[in-house]
Amino acid sequence: MKSRFTELAARPIRWLTRVRLLLLGHEELTGLVFWAALTGLCGALASVGFRLGIRFIQLLLTGESSGLVHAASDLKGWHRVVAPVIGGVAAGLVLHLGMRLVDRRGAVDYMEAIVVGDGAIAARPSLLRSLSSLFTIGSGGSIGREGPMVQLAALLGSKLGLVSRAPVSRRRLLVACGAAAGIAAAYNAPIAGALFVAEIVMGSIAMESFGPLLVASVTANVTIHRFLGYGPVFAIPRVQFGSNWELLLYGILGVVIGHLAPPFLGLLEWTKRRFEGVVAPAYVRMGLGGLVVGCISLAYPQVWGNGYSVVGTILSGELAGWLLVGVFAAKVVSTSATVGSGAVGGIFTPTLFIGAAVGALASSLVHWGWPAAASSPGAYALVGMGSFLAATTHAPLTSILMIFEMTLDYDVVLPLMLACVTALYTAKAYRRGRSVYHASLQPTPAGRDAEWHLRTVGALVKPAAAVIDEDVSVRDMLERLPNRPAQNVYVVDDNRQLLAMLDPRGILARVKAGEIDPETRVGELGVPVPFALTPEMSLTTALDGFLREQVKVLPVAAGQWHATLLGEVSRHDVLLALQDRIARKA
Repeated sequence: MKSRFTELAARPIRWLTRVRLLLLGHEELTGLVFWAALTGLCGALASVGFRLGIRFIQLLLTGESSGLVHAASDLKGWHRVVAPVIGGVAAGLVLHLGMRLVDRRGAVDYMEAIVVGDGAIAARPSLLRSLSSLFTIGSGGSIGREGPMVQLAALLGSKLGLVSRAPVSRRRLLVACGAAAGIAAAYNAPIAGALFVAEIVMGSIAMESFGPLLVASVTANVTIHRFLGYGPVFAIPRVQFGSNWELLLYGILGVVIGHLAPPFLGLLEWTKRRFEGVVAPAYVRMGLGGLVVGCISLAYPQVWGNGYSVVGTILSGELAGWLLVGVFAAKVVSTSATVGSGAVGGIFTPTLFIGAAVGALASSLVHWGWPAAASSPGAYALVGMGSFLAATTHAPLTSILMIFEMTLDYDVVLPLMLACVTALYTAKAYRRGRSVYHASLQPTPAGRDAEWHLRTVGALVKPAAAVIDEDVSVRDMLERLPNRPAQNVYVVDDNRQLLAMLDPRGILARVKAGEIDPETRVGELGVPVPFALTPEMSLTTALDGFLREQVKVLPVAAGQWHATLLGEVSRHDVLLALQDRIARKA
């Protein structure tokens, strides 16, 4: 009776263990999909919270919660100048005071955490930088909100990787899933979000990594729809694409933009150096950046914010002529001042703004010189957006898909493809072929140490699925086995010295056939370990071991052969790590 009661009481525990292993077991496809989807959900919620934070800061400084450009237009002249200054000073104070209270060690930027780090992102610096960004963007700073949104989503992916006790390769993948979710939430572009991280950051679209990115992006996009509704980011009239001869004009537009994008990036870097030369605290420099934006907004309130609403007016043809020229020049200077002052944010959306303005100006020239041109001004503006983005990021596939997803208009894809490719090839002739993300993808001194660590097996070790003491009976061993399939059972002594290995499926078959007494000690049945990995072993040596032994999982021991068992490594994780290294070398 007692044993029956014990068996009934143990069932819920076994079911909880089964669920835990299913969700935490990253070798299982179900577990990986679950954590990628959860990362997408959390990333979308973080993006919604960040949007609300921007609206609160804007309401606090301007008294209006509508669009930033609309708010700036309704403010008096002095208020229009002072608001960005106050926001810049507040943003600088957050960084100046907050960074003194946190440990700056560890990867902060999500790109570094994915490319050369171990997938760990420090929470406090990331949150402080996001808070600083709230003040900059909410006060009218000419910078994009997508940067902090992506960073917050990537931070949540990193923390979920720690909670799930994922190995380093999977933790880095969850950070990438968070970044993809942040982009999908910011631009309503799930495919482009996944492709951006795969194309620019990871350098690979292999399904082992691209599949989870898609899951995270789709989950984030669906979640955002529950809050913001579904529809294109830019509501514009249907784009009319003219005759095939006009493709030549779009190709020329791509070449022109390919020559303009590198000087824009050079201007950003030059402005950063000039602001860094100002011997003053961060809040003074960022206040100066806000002052530049505020003064320019006296004549052109369109420079406030990331420029979403202004891009919409450009695409619909409501902003044209000399006014468009003035707004274009003002936006370039405002963005340079905001970014150069050290403000935290992204330049993705300002890049789209500048590209749309260049495309619209090109459309005016085309229709002035060739009145018979059939393409609408919105078509040239859209192509300008995508090609300028491709020229700055060196990611043409992402640019093409993002413009398509943001407009949901397929007619623009053909000229867009041509212009993006020509703009990319032209831009690569400048700046030694470096994109806007070149610095972010380079390792810091701490990142170089992490990169060396990722060359070895030690970064991929995870707890062994099944470890049994040598004195345990076969019956007890079979009862203790996890419900998910275990490749190996490791037999250890009291000091956790690795003594032998067992094939659990083979042992179970022999027990059922009556060849083995269930009360036999597992120590009597174990076979010697043919090959064990060590933490300092290189990835290529480990892969040779997997190929030679023809196994999917190998133990990791501190030393050679019968040393202390540290865990195990899967062949899949080794291949994924090698794939990342090859992509970075390329």
